[in-house]
Amino acid sequence: MNEKVTVHHAERKAGRLWLRADLPVSLADVAPKRHMLVDSDGLAFVYLLETDDRFLYVAIPQQWWRELKATLAAKEPVWLQSGEEAVELEQFDEELAYLLDNIRGNANYGEELEQAVQEVFFTEKIHGQ
Repeated sequence: MNEKVTVHHAERKAGRLWLRADLPVSLADVAPKRHMLVDSDGLAFVYLLETDDRFLYVAIPQQWWRELKATLAAKEPVWLQSGEEAVELEQFDEELAYLLDNIRGNANYGEELEQAVQEVFFTEKIHGQ
């Protein structure tokens, strides 16, 4: 059974972006799939994790996109934390950059998502700049 979990906190700290979510399994039992999707209806980027018997879809909602933008610009790694465990979300920056390039000016992802991506990633300045 595949499951979706939503990031409830994001924080840039010590040269990394820490995404926090409550996973139904131990992070020791997951493998990063190095692949991302888009949830157009939920306005979220989704990173895939895999266990022996299911996929976990880690949704990163729009409220955390500014942190994603700053992390991408700084070329910082992205880590997922659940409880006391953490795992690096490998190839996150390449996957996010690929999606951003595809979404920009592309109505196939839905007008609302396209507009939201444009506003955060291609219009706003990074805080402090």
